[in-house]
Amino acid sequence: MARRSKEPVPSVDEQLVALESLPAARAEQLARLLQALNDRHYRIVAKAARLAEDGLLYDLLPALLAAYPRFLDKPLKTDPSCLAKKAIARALVALDCDDTQFYTRGLQYRQPEPVWGGTRDTAAEVRSACAMGLVATGHPRALVELTALLHDPEAEARFGAARAIGCGNPREAELLLRSKALAGDAEPAVLGECFTGLLAVEPDESVGFVAGFLGHPDEAVKEQAALALGESRLDAALPHLQQAWNEVLVGEELRRALLRAITAHRSENAFQWLLALVAAARSAVAEEIIETLALYKHNAKLSQRLANVLTQRGEKQLVELFEQLWGNAS
Repeated sequence: MARRSKEPVPSVDEQLVALESLPAARAEQLARLLQALNDRHYRIVAKAARLAEDGLLYDLLPALLAAYPRFLDKPLKTDPSCLAKKAIARALVALDCDDTQFYTRGLQYRQPEPVWGGTRDTAAEVRSACAMGLVATGHPRALVELTALLHDPEAEARFGAARAIGCGNPREAELLLRSKALAGDAEPAVLGECFTGLLAVEPDESVGFVAGFLGHPDEAVKEQAALALGESRLDAALPHLQQAWNEVLVGEELRRALLRAITAHRSENAFQWLLALVAAARSAVAEEIIETLALYKHNAKLSQRLANVLTQRGEKQLVELFEQLWGNAS
């Protein structure tokens, strides 16, 4: 009797493609993803974790927690670049996992991998995700645990720490974020996240503090402060941005950042101020405002007001720019 030939085992790429077409029935989805989470290959597990996160499949929490430790053994071989561990950590946070021990251990995890000229720690995103997860659990010492992460060697981890701290207890968060802002950081985006967090957790007390950085010697830090103030949409933030604009010596980059910030404020006072500038400022500035405001070109009222200002100003090149960028607004 002839032997029955074995069916070929699907390749990793074929299994990844198959995961893109999950069954409609929830029970079958869970079964397929559970099987994938039990796989030994890091790419398959990472894909399954992302799908569990996207689908908010809370039933897979135990499987996600069980999968993670498999990639701690010989991690450079079993999970290069922390691909599986990062996806699992993000999924656990999204699925409201309350395992504080998992998160506190994750805050300590590092995975140096060889690169040209030395090594690179690929686990910064794992630490960042665990920071947010720990805060979300309501753990009473969460912000204490995150303090060291604010001074992590990796900027991505420091950024994640600042973001997570901004979601914690307001009084403790304000102290930590102010301290970090005053200490400074080699990566301006980390300070930007501190500014954003401060304006969220303690807006009344933080507007003046963040506005103080509009005079910082580092142009990038000034820009981060301006954008944080604008995106906060706090009434008290707008006068500080307008005052910075009116300073005698304002660099080109800061001026652009101030325009983006005031545009992001989206208040009636902000739009009115920008329209007044379009009416009176030199052509180059008016062009920048038209371009920056184009983000809101579907705002019919704003579009009409800007068109009226440009008609009154009567400069052909500005009208043409407006028609080019805002022509399909209505």
